[in-house]
Amino acid sequence: MVLASPDDPAPTPVGLVRLLIDDESGRLFCVPRTGGRPGVDLPTITVTDGDTATALNRLTRAVFGQACATTLMGFVRNTVPEGVEYEWPSPVAHFTVHRPASSGALPALDGVWLHPVSDADQLSERHWWPLVAVDHDAATAMCDDLLIAWGLWLDDVDRDRDRIVGSATDALVLGLDSPGLRELAGLEIGVDWGDIDNLVLQAAVELHLPRPTNELALRAELERHARQVLRGEEAPGALTAWAHRRVGHEGPRGLLALVRLDDEYAMLEEVPGYWEIPDRPEQVSALDEVVRSAAAAIVAGETDLSRFMPDRWRDIPRPGASADA
Repeated sequence: MVLASPDDPAPTPVGLVRLLIDDESGRLFCVPRTGGRPGVDLPTITVTDGDTATALNRLTRAVFGQACATTLMGFVRNTVPEGVEYEWPSPVAHFTVHRPASSGALPALDGVWLHPVSDADQLSERHWWPLVAVDHDAATAMCDDLLIAWGLWLDDVDRDRDRIVGSATDALVLGLDSPGLRELAGLEIGVDWGDIDNLVLQAAVELHLPRPTNELALRAELERHARQVLRGEEAPGALTAWAHRRVGHEGPRGLLALVRLDDEYAMLEEVPGYWEIPDRPEQVSALDEVVRSAAAAIVAGETDLSRFMPDRWRDIPRPGASADA
């Protein structure tokens, strides 16, 4: 199983550490395989005594001539039955792929530069290949889809079996894979909800994802809409309309500003010939800019958006909120 995961450190035990170095054109730096095996591979070192950090330090020194900061790109996870003769830790062993934290560092040893498209025939059988072949932006978005579907399911917000099956199937098509994910993609009608709960939790662990919750699902949806607003793929009002539907006036205090901003849009609705606002375009444009600023704050990681609350709503308590809430 191959997992794209930036969450360092990777799960243990680790058998091998690899270093992925690419240039501006996307070519990968490769060296001859060891042990007399034909072909090339990423620079690799064996982890001894379970000390991944020391092995990675030795590898970067060997490749660059000095220690180099790295980030985790992902890992391969091999699972074998206990008792089977196997040169790596069992029943589970991990083989990590790291990349230099800063671009521009050039290797100090001999090797070849191969492009993952034109030279795929030389690299596509390597276990780490899916980490290069997969669209990482698409994989990140797909993981968000899974967390949303799974979080809504587990917290009884939306027990949508079709969404569970569809998101798992889409993830497999994209290149994500795990035993639990395959079972979710093949769910049959009538499967007990408790069994689905267990499969969801199993797949989350296998894919190195956090435990799905409605709170995580809400955040993932929020950040997705915010990014779409900033990229111009979604109107600012679509973000606030989503907040009104998904969060509501009694939702988390930190997101209430988005709901009230949607109330502001509603107050600017016109009825031609009956209710018209002379400077409506200017007011809508100003409101759009506030929402875009809120979207930028969301993408930057802010969780309390109270500073974007329209003035008219600042001192009005939430419906159903207690005086000290």
